[in-house]
Amino acid sequence: MKPTKESEIDFAEIKSFELLDYIAMKEDFPEEATQAFVEFCSRFERDILQKAEIYCSKYNYNEVTALRVANCTLRRVWKYPTFKKEKAKSTNPEKAILLWMYPIIFRQVIKFGAENKCEEEEEEDFEIIETVDQLIKAHGITDLESKRELKAKLDTVERTLEGLSTKHRIIYLTYRAYDRDNKKLPRTLLEKLRNSLDLTQKSINTYKNQAEKHIQTYLNFLNNG
Repeated sequence: MKPTKESEIDFAEIKSFELLDYIAMKEDFPEEATQAFVEFCSRFERDILQKAEIYCSKYNYNEVTALRVANCTLRRVWKYPTFKKEKAKSTNPEKAILLWMYPIIFRQVIKFGAENKCEEEEEEDFEIIETVDQLIKAHGITDLESKRELKAKLDTVERTLEGLSTKHRIIYLTYRAYDRDNKKLPRTLLEKLRNSLDLTQKSINTYKNQAEKHIQTYLNFLNNG
């Protein structure tokens, strides 16, 4: 059923299959499609992230990479909601949709390994991170419980960063947000850092190492205290 201007749709009550149908109508009904996608994300983002973490662990990628893969998967669903109910591999709607998304998640991981970014990720999306709140936002977490958990983990780091210079803090947080398992940050982001902080790449690397050493020393002190 297509929405009408007069219709009031409670997307929380709509079946997951139908949410994908609404997303597929985004050109004609952008507002309804957006609401359907928000609801879809709230239902599936945790399961997608868990599967991304499993796939990423097999390639020794960290949790930041798993978050980026999960976000790319959801962007892919937004662009291409091609799920077909008649081809479902399970009679359980939610499980059927997850089974449809698992290969998408895996492709994002493989794409990341080959090109240092997943399929729906563009370099111009990256920005310099100056605060812990920005770092949490960059992780792309919308679930409130997950946000609280990440915020709690970063509280100690945030206190430690107060003892460093502004440049140390920005460089550390930006690398923390876009860390790619010891791979280089995107070229355009590194250029932004150099221009914004008026530093050479060698100096940025030095600041990064100093910040990491400072934080690790502080954490060791806390653990041994």
